[in-house]
Amino acid sequence: MTDVLVSLVDDWPFPLFKLNDLDAITWVNQAAQEWMGKGLRQIEGRIIWDVIETDPDTRSIAMKARAKSATITSRHIAVKKTGSTGEGEIAHLTAYTTADGTGLSIWFVGPEPRGAKMGGQVVTGMGRMIAHELKNPLAGIKGAAQLLRDDVQGEEGLALIDLIGSEIDRIRRLADRMEKLGDDDPLVVERVNIHEVLRQARRIIQSANPDVVFDERYDPSLPDASGDPDTLMQAILNLIKNAAESAGATGHIRLETSFRSGVRGGKSSRSLPIQIRIIDDGPGIPKDFLTQIFQPFVTTKKEGQGLGLALVSKVAAAHDGLVEVQSVPGRTVFSILLPSPGVSTL
Repeated sequence: MTDVLVSLVDDWPFPLFKLNDLDAITWVNQAAQEWMGKGLRQIEGRIIWDVIETDPDTRSIAMKARAKSATITSRHIAVKKTGSTGEGEIAHLTAYTTADGTGLSIWFVGPEPRGAKMGGQVVTGMGRMIAHELKNPLAGIKGAAQLLRDDVQGEEGLALIDLIGSEIDRIRRLADRMEKLGDDDPLVVERVNIHEVLRQARRIIQSANPDVVFDERYDPSLPDASGDPDTLMQAILNLIKNAAESAGATGHIRLETSFRSGVRGGKSSRSLPIQIRIIDDGPGIPKDFLTQIFQPFVTTKKEGQGLGLALVSKVAAAHDGLVEVQSVPGRTVFSILLPSPGVSTL
């Protein structure tokens, strides 16, 4: 486990365990130690199911994850520390493979052990990591891009250099904001031309996936959205990147905007008339994952960490919006619904 990942997951507010192929504990985060009431030295090397109790079917979750090289979640399972009284706390248990072991997370859905909102805290921790790890190299990358500009000729090459520079500036702003990302987001609220955000995101993804065919169908009468352009850009980038990976090198992705009436959401139950849809023709998302994919650590990707869609969900909620997904083989649709400035909540 890298130092970067350790610094991130050690601060997460729910228990995380790292296991070897025999389900013996090799590492735990701070939340796991607090919940167990024991330090790593006291439980390192012990079989996980000797120190926590749950139902017999769930005890094979890590083995199944290794066998299938997939992320597996058992939902609404009673779990407790071995030797404790009572029926235990209700939790989702997620097992996922890593480069050198198996991860096991316990996400409490009843009383939360550290009084936190789990999904928000996960993304908050991820934001701190992004800010800490990206700020320092950004200046060097931008300096290198400026030096390359002196040697680049032609409008296409210069446009790519400008794209690099604008993305570096956006990432720096995003890192500043995500360092403080919390329940009162977004930190910046302004009118956002969502079509400009979509076009910029498409250019970024297409530069890395030149053979993917994009079809852009935008409603020119759509009003501006209300929100933070940088965090919205990151959420849309995540969705388009996922679509490109799903569709494959010669796939098709459609980006759409439209007016959608009758939908309300968020803490203030605002009307959400602005609909953004990212549609790909990939193999689709397995039905078992559809109700879970916005949770941290849930992913269908063999090398994925399952955090990108958790961020999308967090950003949508921070804007008093919603994110939806529909998927069948050959067609997956992610929709973001956002409020418009001045739209009444009545």
